[in-house]
Amino acid sequence: MLLNSLAKVLRTKARRWPGVAALLAGVMLTGCVTSQGPILGDARAILGERIMVHAFAPAKGGSREHGVGVFEWSGSRYLRRSGPANFTDFTVHPYEGRDLIIQSRVGRTGSLTQYGLARRIADGVYLIIPMNEQDADEGTRNRFCTKTEDASCRVTTPEQLFVLARAAAAKDEEDGSGIAVVLAAPKR
Repeated sequence: MLLNSLAKVLRTKARRWPGVAALLAGVMLTGCVTSQGPILGDARAILGERIMVHAFAPAKGGSREHGVGVFEWSGSRYLRRSGPANFTDFTVHPYEGRDLIIQSRVGRTGSLTQYGLARRIADGVYLIIPMNEQDADEGTRNRFCTKTEDASCRVTTPEQLFVLARAAAAKDEEDGSGIAVVLAAPKR
């Protein structure tokens, strides 16, 4: 749904939307993990106070689409200062090893929250891994995903999210993954 929308934006409209946010890129695929609102709290500005994110969409025909977005820490989350209007804000949370969990509120009202992983591959460089219900086995999906009319995998607790994050992190594929390069943004 909304996750598919960003994947399409990254593939086809990055030139028209120069503020594409790479940290959110990986969570925009079919079978995404969502919640009705943010379920992870205690966010910190672990990427910096004001950041510029260079987004590189999954390679297609040997090249990657590129977009840039600027985000500023509000004290509780990163707010979009330039970029697509359907990204209202996001938080990044330490997870296991070199992975971070991305929790992004999307849509015009910001009522839907989507999740993905950012795997640090170098200083300021992250591989964005979609958090997809299909990464988990059927038993895990049945136990931890709630299917609704508008979602194939709705979670309500951090425990559910962490189980599905482990399944996504165990995946060793880079297909559909984006790259995010995070730099300090110049002050206004």
